[in-house]
Amino acid sequence: LTGLGAVRNTAKVTRGSSVVVVGCGGVGLNVVQGASLAGAATIVAVDTARDKLGVARSFGATHALPAGSAGLQEQIIELTAGRGADYVFVSVGSKLALDRSQRYLAPGGTLVVVGMPASGVTAEYDPGDLAARGQRILGSKMGSSRIHTDIPLLLDLYRRGDLRLDELISGRFPLQDINAAVAEVRDGNTLRNVITFE
Repeated sequence: LTGLGAVRNTAKVTRGSSVVVVGCGGVGLNVVQGASLAGAATIVAVDTARDKLGVARSFGATHALPAGSAGLQEQIIELTAGRGADYVFVSVGSKLALDRSQRYLAPGGTLVVVGMPASGVTAEYDPGDLAARGQRILGSKMGSSRIHTDIPLLLDLYRRGDLRLDELISGRFPLQDINAAVAEVRDGNTLRNVITFE
């Protein structure tokens, strides 16, 4: 709901557009899938974990760049025909990621805040630059989902094989091991863990 919904419902990504996805955990990978399903021409995945970049490519990213690498902004500009991205999705709750992401936008581009930082964290941007370049910042909570229409759509996409969900599951844990499952997710070593009830 969150990642795909941010693409379809919040941003309304258009065919042929360019997309940058900052953070390639479970939510970010679903943003990548959503952008691919929407027909985005360029999908650039950005993450600090190199193994997640490989996974992002398997989910539809056309390019994968390590976060924090020298010249990241310039690489993104180059990959988007010198303009910057039409859409940038920040799917991590990192202040640094939020502060830097506007730099990746094209004139008229849209920054979509999907990841939730800790309470009280604020991001910084240049409002004059935002206005001069005609850019937008949108918030997306749970993908701006409409449960009655989105759940059937997601099920249909999954059944047709267009939406990869099984590949997002890193591990299955019985309820008594829920703390171990949560710890793995917090450590960033997993995409999604599922709690099973037997």
